[in-house]
Amino acid sequence: MPGVSIPIIDQLVHPSLGKLNRLPVLGNPFFGPFIALAPPQGVLALTYGVALRINSVSQFHGHDVSYPQEYDPPLGKMSALYRDGSGDTIIQQVQRWTYDDQWYVWDEALPELWNIYLYPGVSVNLFWLQT
Repeated sequence: MPGVSIPIIDQLVHPSLGKLNRLPVLGNPFFGPFIALAPPQGVLALTYGVALRINSVSQFHGHDVSYPQEYDPPLGKMSALYRDGSGDTIIQQVQRWTYDDQWYVWDEALPELWNIYLYPGVSVNLFWLQT
């Protein structure tokens, strides 16, 4: 039926990026070096990823002059942690954070944890991407 939402199906099938809203993560801004957060999940708040905004970055951190402005070395390294049926940890989707307002959207639904290692001199404001 059109317009009917089934929570488990909604979790497994990503909506269009234009349908996602940003919800600030409590505790902004975050200072590293390591951050591990459990994405909120529920019938009223389905989480599909996280948006990263620069809070501060060292003046000596290298970057180019293009758009979007990319940082080298990267600002951080992210990953999603899952558990398989036997309880073993699976780390998936390792990605580098290289530009401001970068989105990290889960490839697989329902991660147990989202992790980021921030490079020295970097702090971040985080936003859950939710419907």
